[in-house]
Amino acid sequence: IQEYMEAGDLEGAEKILNSIQFPNLLYKPIRSVYYTLKGNLAMTRQDYDTAEKLMKKGIDLGSGSSIMAGAEGTSLLQMGMLALQKNNFKQAESYIRQALRKGLPDKENEAAAFLQMSSIMIQKREFRAAKDYFRKAKALKPSTPQIADQIKQMEKYISRMPG
Repeated sequence: IQEYMEAGDLEGAEKILNSIQFPNLLYKPIRSVYYTLKGNLAMTRQDYDTAEKLMKKGIDLGSGSSIMAGAEGTSLLQMGMLALQKNNFKQAESYIRQALRKGLPDKENEAAAFLQMSSIMIQKREFRAAKDYFRKAKALKPSTPQIADQIKQMEKYISRMPG
């Protein structure tokens, strides 16, 4: 599955995932990853309701394992992004805060989380908090083009904000 995912062949990865007939027989951490991957694939198809259900299942299974801590943080961040897609800012904030508490695997994910929190704070008109989250995201110096671009665009907006 990982080879297909890294190559960007989502159909190939989905084919393998769909060949698993009894996911409940998988070891708990592997079952957690199974549901998270199924959720990610549903998200790429923009089937947000299914993605949310599957990812919640993966998070619930992954709880308690120290090995899964980084993966759990990433899943929570994705749940936050899903909630943002549905314009559920309160739920998104909750998930992203949890993701930051659990820990994220790298500075790119962390920067994305801080940027999303900054956006949420702007929506809530809490400008000081928005600027604080933005500074944290920028300080991580992310190298992913999308995140770097978001920082550039947001910088123009942040500089004109009160607070």
